[in-house]
Formats: sequence, C-alpha cells, structure tokens
Amino acid sequence: MKLLKNRKIAIIITIIVVILATMIGVGRSLNDLSREVELLFYEDADLEEAGFLQPSINRHLDVISQAILDASSLFAGHPELTGETQALTEARRDLMAAQSIAEKYSAYRDITKASEIFINSAGKIDLSDRETDALNDFQAKLRGATIAIQNNEYNNRAKNFMEGSFFIVYVLKPFVFANSPQLFG
Repeated sequence: MKLLKNRKIAIIITIIVVILATMIGVGRSLNDLSREVELLFYEDADLEEAGFLQPSINRHLDVISQAILDASSLFAGHPELTGETQALTEARRDLMAAQSIAEKYSAYRDITKASEIFINSAGKIDLSDRETDALNDFQAKLRGATIAIQNNEYNNRAKNFMEGSFFIVYVLKPFVFANSPQLFG
C-alpha cells in the first residue's frame, strides 16, 4: 500500500488505466460501428440524401436466386442445357449456404459466370416463345440485380466506416481488436 501513496506511482497507474479504458472503448465502438455497417448488407438502407430506401445487396441476391430457380426449372427439360442448368443450380446452392459476406460474394461471382454460360448456350438452341420470354426475363432480372448491387451504397460505407471519427480513433485502431466491415467484392 505504500506504493499507492507514492505520487509518481499513482500517476503512472492512473495513466495506464486511462489508456486501457480508452483502448477498450475505442475497440468496442469500432466493432459496434462495423456491425452497424454490415447490417446494411442484409437490411435496406434509408438514403436520406437521395430520399428513398435502397434495397440491400442480400435482397438482390434473393432476386437472383429466385430467378435461377425459375429458369433452371423451366429449362431442365432441355438435354442440351443439362450442364448449364446444373451449374446454375449448384451456384445457387452455394449462395444459399453462404454465411459470410465474403462467401456470398464468391457465390455471386460463380452465379455470374454460370449465368453467362447458360444464357449463351440457351440462345443457341431452338426455344419456344414461352422459353424465349423466360430467358429474356431471367436476363433482365439478373442484369437489374447486378446493376443494383454495383450501385449499392454498402461498399462505400464499409470502406469509409470510420469517416468522421476522431483522430485518436485512427491512431488507436491498429492497437485494438476491431474488425472492419467485410466488403462485397
């Protein structure tokens, strides 16, 4: 107890406690901020400056998933498209099983490749009017969702999630256990 009565040691202990408390607080705040940003991947974002609600990337992935299900079901009867519809179905299955944003992006890339091959192959065979309309609908949904994903505000917010933070937060970030939001890309 004599040590605590020593003024120099008391000041050193106080400084250490303040530094540790600050680091813990910064770490918790950054992790909370990161979680808030990642929620925008799953939930629609209210873009006040634009004046509308922007659908989430996850919602667009659901649209793509449903479009794949519809197209692969309709074209399953074409033996010349068996490999392509199977690849689409497997890519959709990977998307449905993906847990993290990075896994969802990987599945999305696979879907994009499989869809391109499917569309090119389906365009080379003789289709009924109903099938042609379904293929055009699939392309439109895929293109629309892809453009919406590319223009989504999520990646900008994930990259700049610390924007507006105090200087001390930038200085302490490398020393605290804080995760940055995952990028979709």
